[in-house]
Parts: sequence; structure tokens; C-alpha cells
Amino acid sequence: QLAMIYEFQGFKPVIKESAYVHETATIIGNVIIGEKVYIGPGAVIRGDWGQIIIEDGCNVQENCVVHMFPGVSIRLEEGAHVGHGAIIHGANLGANVLIGMNAVVMDRSSIGAGSIVGALSFVKADTQIPERSLVVG
Repeated sequence: QLAMIYEFQGFKPVIKESAYVHETATIIGNVIIGEKVYIGPGAVIRGDWGQIIIEDGCNVQENCVVHMFPGVSIRLEEGAHVGHGAIIHGANLGANVLIGMNAVVMDRSSIGAGSIVGALSFVKADTQIPERSLVVG
């Protein structure tokens, strides 16, 4: 069975053939999903107000939400992992970033390549995390 994939205001998601999108995931609007990406059950990737690019090899696990404020484009760079239940709202993730379970990363934040954001952490809006950092709390 196919995932719930919806066009929004003329934007239809683009999903590479090698990507896996679970049938209960919801993909809306201006979303580009790269090669060998995993989108888990219940995940919502909502490109209704801006563009979401999920590069090759990313992993967006069960019940995650990826969204943004109007006019914002966000990118999950190659190999980024978003743990169970995490929310990425208007933030960019560098290559090989790990976002822990149920963490929240807010608007205009940037998580540098190779960084880890611990489970249940809150990254407030406009936070710039350098590469190879550990963020908890």
C-alpha cells in the first residue's frame, strides 16, 4: 500500500524510488526525498508553507514531524537521523546529525554536521550549533 502523499497548491512531493516511505506516513506539498531515505510509520513531512529537502540516506523515524513557518525552506543533509517522535520545525540539520527521541529543534536553528541532540532536548529558535557538538537539555 502507498503512503499518504498529497499535492498542495501545485506542489507534489518528489520521492526517489529507493526511498522507503511507510504507508502510514504523510508527505505533503513541496518535499523532495532522496535516495535510500527511511520515513517511518506516522511521520509527517509537511511542505505546505515552504520546501523540505531530505537528502540521501536520511532517517526520519516513527511519529516525527518536519514543518516550518511560511516562506522557509529547510534541509536535512545527507545521513541525518531524526529519532522517534522528534519535531524539526523550520530548522536545518547538517550531514550525519543525530536528533534523539522526542527532541524538538525550533525555527531558524542549525545543527552542525556530526552533532548529536540528546533525547527529550529542546533547541530554541535561532540556535546555531557548531559541527561535532553534543547538545542535551
